[in-house]
Amino acid sequence: MNKRLLLLSGLTAVLAACGTQSTTPATGASSGTLVPGQIIVKYTPTLSSASVKPLGNTQVLSATGADGWGRLALVQVPEGQEMAYAERYAGQQGVEYAEPNFRVERTPQDTGTLVLQTVRPGSAGGSLRSAATGFSASVTDPYFVNSPVDANGKNPFDLTAAQTADGRTAYTDEKYLWSIYRVQAPAAWDAGYTGKGVVVAVIDEGVDLGHADLQANLWQNPNPTSTTCPGQNGYDFVDDDADPSDSGGHGTHVSGTIAAAANNQGVVGVAPEARIMALRGLGYFGGTNYMLARALKYAADCGADVANNSWGGSTRTRAFEDVLRYGTAKGTTYVFSSGNAYRDNNRPSYPASFSTTIPGVIAVGATANDNRRVPFSSAGSYVTVSAPGGTILSTIPREQSPNEPYAFLQGTSMAAPNVSGVVALIYQAKPDITPEQVRQTITWSANSSITGQNSKPDYPTGGNFGYGIVDAGAAVAYAKNSLR
Repeated sequence: MNKRLLLLSGLTAVLAACGTQSTTPATGASSGTLVPGQIIVKYTPTLSSASVKPLGNTQVLSATGADGWGRLALVQVPEGQEMAYAERYAGQQGVEYAEPNFRVERTPQDTGTLVLQTVRPGSAGGSLRSAATGFSASVTDPYFVNSPVDANGKNPFDLTAAQTADGRTAYTDEKYLWSIYRVQAPAAWDAGYTGKGVVVAVIDEGVDLGHADLQANLWQNPNPTSTTCPGQNGYDFVDDDADPSDSGGHGTHVSGTIAAAANNQGVVGVAPEARIMALRGLGYFGGTNYMLARALKYAADCGADVANNSWGGSTRTRAFEDVLRYGTAKGTTYVFSSGNAYRDNNRPSYPASFSTTIPGVIAVGATANDNRRVPFSSAGSYVTVSAPGGTILSTIPREQSPNEPYAFLQGTSMAAPNVSGVVALIYQAKPDITPEQVRQTITWSANSSITGQNSKPDYPTGGNFGYGIVDAGAAVAYAKNSLR
């Protein structure tokens, strides 16, 4: 089905909610249900393509090209016998592992949370602009310089010291893009770091490739006909074509938080000169481990410095662990949302939970504008750092709101791109940095004071914030001056 038609089919739920602000988290995805009649088989690098043969009553539906990592194949097997056939394949010579292919599904809340809020005229300038110098002084995007005003004439994002987590920090004249200031992105910009020359893969539902705030910052593939890295701006692993256009809105929102251009309109991203590699691994009705594993590998093979993953689920799979080890070894840092399951037994999320075992994998929890953990944000020792994820304004596809393609969303899905943007700034500050050093930089430069933490990280008290809220200004300084 046409991706545009899938996108428009969700507009009824979106428009029905217009005029109010979202209070339901957008998680991006969850998983746990296997795809009937499908398994994933990983062949060793030494096995020739001619040796990839199906067993018994099975059929190879798709397979990646052979390289130094090996070959990943999607195999059709009799329904109800997925585990049995996975075991049979795993016992074959030249097979590294085999497992069921699991679904990664969008949650029903995602469509309903692309909600537009009426934009009321606010005040430009103010305390947060008075000290602006360098690049930040030149940024005039309306939502960056303007403050919101509610029906009562109040700024809904302003807070007294008593309302904040640390009990001493007050916030006045807060902007629509309060989160950009909270992660101290302007400080990094004014130090000379805007993400220029850095590629960020967004593995999601796709990207609105024609959005005015994103178009100029799309990654341009130097060899779009390559068999390893096909596509001009990325690739669609759901429909298996070179058009990674957005089918739901989630990926466009994530992309704007990372790298919306500073162009005197709309919003601006944490890394406003980084490039977005659009990788569609989730469709309107979800995706699978096979689709997403291929997207994770594409990011590493095709030059992404960082890959944002605002999705996850409850199933730990060998394919995800394998490709993440491969990608981080090649130099790609993977950022994952921690999940929105705190109210549902606080289940750990995968692949985010690989942050405890794979250097270069970062799991992100979500905070509100009072610097407290938002109630839905999953917690635990796998949460590396936190970032603003409650009431985040960013880009949405033009089809969903042609005249004003911006909306508020909240969730750990919105927190992860704030961290991915900071990681992009770190890569510009120190281009030869390793994913493990990126993690070191992110954690030791994070602000644990404004979250009121007793320890850094705060794992002994539940892991609500990890090492604290990311700080872009401190991170680029650490990368430049403290790493050897």
